[in-house]
Amino acid sequence: MRNRRHTLRSRCKALAAWCGIVGAAATGWAADGFGACADIANAKERLTCYDELAGRSESRSPDSYLTRAWKLGPNDAAPRRLADFVTYRPNYIILHWTDSPNFRPRSPSTGPSSLPDLDHTEVKVQGSLKTELISRQAFEHAGISRALGHVGIDSARLWFGYTQKMAWQAFNHGEERPIRDTNYEPELILTLGTTNKGDGFKLVNLGLSHESNGIDPSEHRGWSRMYAQGGWEWGRLSILPRLWRLVPQSDDDNPNIRRFMGSGDVVTRYETPGGYVTSVLLRRNFGTDHGYALLEWATPVVQRLGALKFYVQLTSGYGEMLIDYNHRQTTLGAGVSFGDW
Repeated sequence: MRNRRHTLRSRCKALAAWCGIVGAAATGWAADGFGACADIANAKERLTCYDELAGRSESRSPDSYLTRAWKLGPNDAAPRRLADFVTYRPNYIILHWTDSPNFRPRSPSTGPSSLPDLDHTEVKVQGSLKTELISRQAFEHAGISRALGHVGIDSARLWFGYTQKMAWQAFNHGEERPIRDTNYEPELILTLGTTNKGDGFKLVNLGLSHESNGIDPSEHRGWSRMYAQGGWEWGRLSILPRLWRLVPQSDDDNPNIRRFMGSGDVVTRYETPGGYVTSVLLRRNFGTDHGYALLEWATPVVQRLGALKFYVQLTSGYGEMLIDYNHRQTTLGAGVSFGDW
C-alpha cells in the first residue's frame, strides 16, 4: 500500500511539473507572439498577426486597392523585373453599341474624312499594363526616399505604362470589317507613396503621356501631356483626380482637342466586400461645356467564364476614341474583363 501511495504521489508530481513546463512554454510563446504583434505599426498587419495567433487567419483584411495597384505596402520594396507586368487600366473585350456613329471625322488641321458605312455595333478591345523601370529599393539606396520623407513621402518608383484600345467593325460586311480606330498610349509614371497607412491621402503620380492613333494624315489624331494625379482612399472607396498640361505642338493634327477633352479628369472606384467593382471617370471643360463620362462595372472572377469577369461599360460625351475627340455619342458595351483594376 505504501509503495502504491508513493508511486501515485510521484506520478502527480511529474504531471504537475509537466503541466508547469507546458504552461510556461505556452505563456512564453504567447508573450513573445503578442509582443511581436504589438510592435507592428500598421493597424491591419497588427490585427492580422493577432488573428493568426488566435487561429483565425481567415479573418485577414485585404490590402487597400491603391496599395495593391501601386505597390505601396511595406513588403513591396524589393526590385521588380521588367517582365513583371501588372494591370494598369481595365483589360476587356466587349460588344459595343453607339447611338451616333462618327461618319465624318474631322479636325481643323486635317479637314473632314469620310467613313460612310459604319455599323452602330462593333467590338471594342482594351489592353493596359505597367511595369517598373526604377524600383522603390533603388530610390531608397540613392537616398531620394529619405529626402522626400520631410514632405510626407516614404516611397518612390518609376513605371512604364502602356494602354491600347481598338474599335473594330467586326460585323460590317459591306466595308470588309475595318478597324475603325486604334489608340496607342505609352506613359512614364513616377509614383510617390505617402507615409499615411490609414484612410486619406495615399499617393501622387507624376506622368508624361503620349497618345495617338497612328493612321493616315486625314484621320490622324494625337497629343502629349504632362500630368499630376493624387490618390485618396477611405475604406473601399478610392478617388484619383488628375490635372494635365499639353506638351507644346503635340496636338498639331487636332489643335482644338483641349476644348473637348478639357484639362483633367477624376476617377472614383468602389469595391464591395464581395468583389464587385464600380468605377466612374469624369472629365469636363467648363469653358466650353464639353465633357465625357465613363461608367464601368465588373463582377468578381467567374469560373464558368474561364476565371474572367463579366464587364459592363456605359459612356456619354466627347472622346470615346481619339478619332471621336470632337464627336458626341452615347455608347453601351458588355463582355468580359480580367486583371485587378
